[in-house]
Amino acid sequence: MHQTIVGQETKKQFEMIDTYPDVFCGCIGGGSNFAGFSFPFMMDKLQGKKNSEFIASEAKACPHTTRGAFTYDFGDTAGMTPLVKMYTLGHEYSCPPIHAGGLRYHAMAPLISH
Repeated sequence: MHQTIVGQETKKQFEMIDTYPDVFCGCIGGGSNFAGFSFPFMMDKLQGKKNSEFIASEAKACPHTTRGAFTYDFGDTAGMTPLVKMYTLGHEYSCPPIHAGGLRYHAMAPLISH
């Protein structure tokens, strides 16, 4: 939720030009960037104010939402954090090193997972 400032700012900019997007599309590595951008707009859809579509795309090498299990797992690879319910490939999963940062993450943010 801490990254929603990006979506809130974007929403205000769209208001300034009197338009509203029909589709929101973004990549999901760990999910926080996509959540931050899209959640302020998703609220409008959930409240019945708008009917936008939200499309999240993940890397084939780390398919946590399409091939992972929705279960409790550690949020880090060392297994030190509390267990969190999310889509995960398992905290010991290792993506190819070609992927950067969040794209190598073994799981999907709990809010995106839900």
